[in-house]
Amino acid sequence: MSDIEIEKFHMIYKNLIRLGKDLDADSFRASLVSQGFIQEERVVPTPTGPLKEYVLREPRNLRDLIVVSSKGFVVDAWDLERGLDLLMLAYDEYEKILGDLIRHTVVNILGDYIVTVFIGKDPENVISKFIDNNALTKFRKAMNRDDVNVFSVGLSYGIPKPPHEWVIINLTPIIAPTEINKRGRIQISIRYQGVDSEKGILFLRNIKKIIEKVVKGIL
Repeated sequence: MSDIEIEKFHMIYKNLIRLGKDLDADSFRASLVSQGFIQEERVVPTPTGPLKEYVLREPRNLRDLIVVSSKGFVVDAWDLERGLDLLMLAYDEYEKILGDLIRHTVVNILGDYIVTVFIGKDPENVISKFIDNNALTKFRKAMNRDDVNVFSVGLSYGIPKPPHEWVIINLTPIIAPTEINKRGRIQISIRYQGVDSEKGILFLRNIKKIIEKVVKGIL
């Protein structure tokens, strides 16, 4: 589907240790700083106490970063290819530090991907087809308003518990100030949950194909 235009992309990928040895965040930080990454430190409150995190910004684009702590790492990027590069770098460091212990480490993989796509049709009309007219009429009567309309829709597939993968997809129209800019743009929010880093990386590598399937499924 070559007519699909991805206008914006933002990813937050988390590899969080649930069971196993803590990650040596200082070694991780030192390695990336030696490669030119710009370091910041912060302490965040958690249910088990304060947690020190290192924020490591990619020197060529300071919006793209890796956050590392004893509990794992997070990659935050605004471009798919740069994000994949950072993710591979993070996993190289992660696997080098943990070594053979990685086989005894249980992780949660969480991926949040927000994409703006031009679909060439009024997204509000497209999304409204997901709700039965009778159900919408009933809701309007309950609210005693005739201006209630479908604005967004959420779907999911998979199984929402380990060791399975679970994917949640939310579709929302992009509402711009003018009627001209309003038409044709939709925000696709995809949340990936799993426990296998290889599957999590594969999902991200295939994200363009997944978006194409989503658009094909709604048009």
